[in-house]
Amino acid sequence: MKRWVMMGFGLMIAAGPGTAQQAQPSYEEAMAGAWKAEHDKILDMAKDFPVELFDARPHEDSRSFLDEIRHVTIGLEMSSAQLRGESFDYQARVAEDEGKPATRESIVGEMETAIAESYPLVEAGESPAMPRLVFWIGHQGEHYGKLVSIYRMNDLVPPVSRGES
Repeated sequence: MKRWVMMGFGLMIAAGPGTAQQAQPSYEEAMAGAWKAEHDKILDMAKDFPVELFDARPHEDSRSFLDEIRHVTIGLEMSSAQLRGESFDYQARVAEDEGKPATRESIVGEMETAIAESYPLVEAGESPAMPRLVFWIGHQGEHYGKLVSIYRMNDLVPPVSRGES
């Protein structure tokens, strides 16, 4: 018994100070972490989903995979504008996507650009629009769920659901 107590005591010492009480992230850090995690998952999907299925949709009245990715990208751009205190013309931006090539390079490049713009704004946590990100994270999560459904309907496993290889 004495040996087990000593081993436990030794493990506590080896763990070092502060291990038991991890610092909790601030509101801004938690928001930035959630923002990045959600969009990183969607970006992985844009890089992974078969191009020949970009038109796949769960129902004829719903967005295709390609349309969902572009919509998420527009959401990133709109949220960046809000964080900078700028107006954003959603309809004009949607019209810009008409006629764009339906290629992986196009959708991934646009999303990476929007991410590169939004992540630093979210990390700064200084905008009065920061509380609006709660809505945006939830909204983008809905699109992530739709993208997962399109994967599953096509007998594919989304990147985040795959086990370690």
